[in-house]
Amino acid sequence: MPSNTLGFLLVDVARLFRQEFERSVVEAGLSLTPGELRALAYVSRFEGSRQAVLAERMGVEPMTMSAYLDRLEGRGLIVRTVDANDRRAKVVKTTEAAVAIFDETRPVALAVYERMLSGFDENEREMVDDLLARIRANLTNDPQLLGQTEGAEEERVRARGAA
Repeated sequence: MPSNTLGFLLVDVARLFRQEFERSVVEAGLSLTPGELRALAYVSRFEGSRQAVLAERMGVEPMTMSAYLDRLEGRGLIVRTVDANDRRAKVVKTTEAAVAIFDETRPVALAVYERMLSGFDENEREMVDDLLARIRANLTNDPQLLGQTEGAEEERVRARGAA
């Protein structure tokens, strides 16, 4: 098998991206750990999801997610409430205080993103986004993830029309 098959490339790129982001977060001295930032980003992206769903989407054990959420809740960045459909489960939402954390993190994340896509023009960047979103759609039946794929394409079409 060739060493650059799509599966190996995807795993390598994901691993390298995560390492670069984590290194950049530590070097920037941000107020949260890379894991806590990832957890907060997942809470924001999937606002109102159950803890177990967030853990699955993030690819961590439920206890790991619970520990992240405990720390985020202690800092006032998230709130957990009882799920109206299942009183045994908790749903998680960000607070207004999370906005400041995202503002603090955005320059670091953008620098990593720019490094990752250095040398790509705008069309190539959009093409990478589109192709990866389609691959994700092929591999999931999660309506929230499928909706993000469709929403992203609609947003790009609107942005092109405004330009």
